[in-house]
Amino acid sequence: MDIRVTNTKNRLVEALLTCLEEKSVYELKVKDIIEVSGVSTRTFYQYYADVNSLVADVENDFIEGYKDSIRRDRESLANIDMTLPTQDQLKAVLSATKNTISYCFDHKREIQLLLSDNGDIRFYNLIFDTSCDEFFERINSMDDSQGIKLTGKERIAMLIDVQVFINSMIDLVRVLLNYSDRLSPYDMRENIMAFLHKTPLYELTSFLKKDKKSSNKNSVD
Repeated sequence: MDIRVTNTKNRLVEALLTCLEEKSVYELKVKDIIEVSGVSTRTFYQYYADVNSLVADVENDFIEGYKDSIRRDRESLANIDMTLPTQDQLKAVLSATKNTISYCFDHKREIQLLLSDNGDIRFYNLIFDTSCDEFFERINSMDDSQGIKLTGKERIAMLIDVQVFINSMIDLVRVLLNYSDRLSPYDMRENIMAFLHKTPLYELTSFLKKDKKSSNKNSVD
């Protein structure tokens, strides 16, 4: 991409974030972005149709980078032994957050403002849906998850646990980013580790272990 295009887009993105410090995204006008960014009206419309298209571009760019970071983290989870103590499993899960936490750390301003009261609910939903998809992708990639059979009630319970877990993790990261001037990415991962001990992840682990024991019993019989 032409450096001039990149610079102009960066100015518009920065202007959007600055405006969100004072106004709701639903109250913003093109003239607000133009005034803060210093670009002309003509230049703005060369790139975006309106404020909504600018917001969508910022959100979609973030999600693409987010997907890339969690995809790079995913590989280290492929061979987690579900028979290990939960503490050891959680350590493995924690080690697979390095790229994702670093990415969130580097993009904390977008996260904090787009998830604030002045932000856009679509952004939250994009993160939530992407995180849920990744959670199940990681579960499916674990060797001990193959062939898991759950009853209807167990499946519903698992889905509820996962959704509660993802919502909780998003909120946790938001809170931790508020202390990013005092917490390093490593400190954030340590806090996440402590949090994992209190989440429905234990319930999910119990589902996997229960089904594995059941499968082993059936094979013996």
